[in-house]
Amino acid sequence: MNGRLTGKRIRRIVVGIYIDADFFPPTINAILNFAEVSDEVIVVSRNNSAGDYPYPSNVVLKKVGRYCTVREMEKQPVGLKALEFLKFTYRLFRSSKSNKCELLVLYDHIALFSFFLAKSVSKKSKVWYHNHDMPIKEIIKKRTIGGLAAAYEEKAMNYIDYFSLPSQERLPFYPHVNTRIPVFIIPNYPSLKVYGNVQIRNNREGFKFIYQGFIGAGHALEEVIQCIGLFQKDNHIEFILKGSVHVDYKKKLNDLSHQLGVAGQLHWYPVGPYRELPALTASATVGIGINKNTDIVNRNQGTASNKIYEYAACGLPVIVFDSEQFRKYLDKYSWVFFTDGSVDSLEKIITNINQNASELGKLARESFEQELNFEKVFLPVLEEVAASIAKQERN
Repeated sequence: MNGRLTGKRIRRIVVGIYIDADFFPPTINAILNFAEVSDEVIVVSRNNSAGDYPYPSNVVLKKVGRYCTVREMEKQPVGLKALEFLKFTYRLFRSSKSNKCELLVLYDHIALFSFFLAKSVSKKSKVWYHNHDMPIKEIIKKRTIGGLAAAYEEKAMNYIDYFSLPSQERLPFYPHVNTRIPVFIIPNYPSLKVYGNVQIRNNREGFKFIYQGFIGAGHALEEVIQCIGLFQKDNHIEFILKGSVHVDYKKKLNDLSHQLGVAGQLHWYPVGPYRELPALTASATVGIGINKNTDIVNRNQGTASNKIYEYAACGLPVIVFDSEQFRKYLDKYSWVFFTDGSVDSLEKIITNINQNASELGKLARESFEQELNFEKVFLPVLEEVAASIAKQERN
């Protein structure tokens, strides 16, 4: 399948996501594929990223509110948060109420809640709910927009036409899904449209770790730094840390690196435009995909951890936590290494990878090109959705 529908094109697709889409690569991947099968794609989101992905010309971004970071957005007064939510809901309604809109795609529970509030006037198109990140209802404050959205998620799902998740393990948390609607599993694999032309370094000099994502406890980052200290006499090792981090935790890692004499080997990169990420990832030798956290979302991450597959797309072997879910999906790949997160385990893995990093990287890239890419799993789903829209039109 080449990304183009065999049947009727979709006139307008409206995408709703209650954060900037630039922070959610799987949503970017979907938008890029929507653009190939639709005359117009309208993306309604908050305004949290200063650098937008370079979408095709038929993609229109409608960002709500002035630019502010996610952290700034979280600290806004309650009244302003409510106003911004109402603006988002109105913009989503205005974009989807047109007869041109044949598909409304909602990428989180807050966007779904916005649709639910305006469903009586906007339910002209097919509605697809893809929950990219499960709301943990036990820890969300009830008297917030997110809390209200989580509370109404089950009711709102009575009005959707399609439902999808990034991993099979998360489906049991949605027992209320109406049996009449199609349910799809769409893993968070990277897109050929984003990573297809990445320059892979077959002969890397030195040894460079990369960790991308939220930088916090539970990812064995302290242990990786300790390993760097162990190897510094024989092999210069660097560590790229890319993503958001709390001040206290950043200080903790920096203090540890100073104690071990490797402070100059840590390189910090803040959250930035997604279009810049592939080149940075491809500059590394091995990707850190370790996650020992045990909340509901992280316990069900087998095909939802996009960083693991982005590493592979850039020709990097990957180190992951040795858990049942990761064994299930990744055990067959020789470029994946399983660890308990200890220094001893990581030391052995580093030695192994360092001996044949280039060959392992080639195998990882081949896995991405042949099977672990977004188009492989998404295009059959999009074909089915488009066929359903065409059938409704004929009737």
